[in-house]
Amino acid sequence: SSLADTTIEAIHTFACDPVHPAWANELTTPIATAIAVLQLSDGRLVRIAPCEVGLDSGKYPSLGLEVKECDATALQWQASSGTTYAMQPLPAAAAFVPFSVQSVTKSDPLREGAVSEIVFRGHNGSRVVFRHIMPPMTLGIALARPGQAPNSSFKPNPIRGSA
Repeated sequence: SSLADTTIEAIHTFACDPVHPAWANELTTPIATAIAVLQLSDGRLVRIAPCEVGLDSGKYPSLGLEVKECDATALQWQASSGTTYAMQPLPAAAAFVPFSVQSVTKSDPLREGAVSEIVFRGHNGSRVVFRHIMPPMTLGIALARPGQAPNSSFKPNPIRGSA
């Protein structure tokens, strides 16, 4: 279902790291992680994760984003060593939440044919951006207030084939 007209109470992530300079380009976001879970004010949890999308059997998969409702088990992961890792609220988002979502825009800045960026716009003009960034299977997050761009790449391209 649409996430417009909802309120994000928290953005949970595992450890976040800066992007290695070898992967930095105009589509890189300030925050890089593996997955994010949005905690909504109505109690729902929504998982956003980088994924591969097979659009053409003769080519490598495109980089995309998977968005789906989940339960609280998504907030932790158990490694093969037996160590359990738990998601924590993203510290950089503390000043942004609660975040009232006015609109949601999906786009394809990689121009590969799959949705690889989702932008949540708030009533006050703030933006929360989720983007599949390089290296593959890395989720980028950018947070911006009105009149401030998280980086120079905040120019979504429409998805091919959409009006």
